[in-house]
Amino acid sequence: MTRRTLPHSPYITAVVTALTAAGLEPTEWWADDSNLDRYREDDLDGVAVMLDAVLVWDEEHPALDGRVHRHGIALLWDHPADAWMWAERASNGRFVRDPELLPALGRWSDPAAVADTVRALLTGAPRPTGHAPYWHEADPVRVAVAAWAAAEEAQGAS
Repeated sequence: MTRRTLPHSPYITAVVTALTAAGLEPTEWWADDSNLDRYREDDLDGVAVMLDAVLVWDEEHPALDGRVHRHGIALLWDHPADAWMWAERASNGRFVRDPELLPALGRWSDPAAVADTVRALLTGAPRPTGHAPYWHEADPVRVAVAAWAAAEEAQGAS
């Protein structure tokens, strides 16, 4: 895991802050820039990396309904994916199945909306409907992520 500040770190930190304020602080979370970009289907496939973040709620988290998700859940943010994803965890910490897109949570959804969705996922309640509002503080983060992506593209092409 990268220990320096990453372009998407301000957004992920804002999401964790909103989750914490809602009593849903993840058991653990991290942001990274070293995983291969699994969305590539070009000459950089298998070479280019992506920005991502993983937020985990384990089986002991007080907000988790263990009857719904026995071993917890994970929430994932990937760039270049357009939406957040989630997956139920297995006893070994891996995912029960491939992560599922959360189309109502766009890449830059308001952190409070992310918290609302997480609350529903943890308890098995119906998820909020409609498209979550945009996080208005995202503009400088979006610019930083776009610059990172452009530099990654240029580096991979050379």
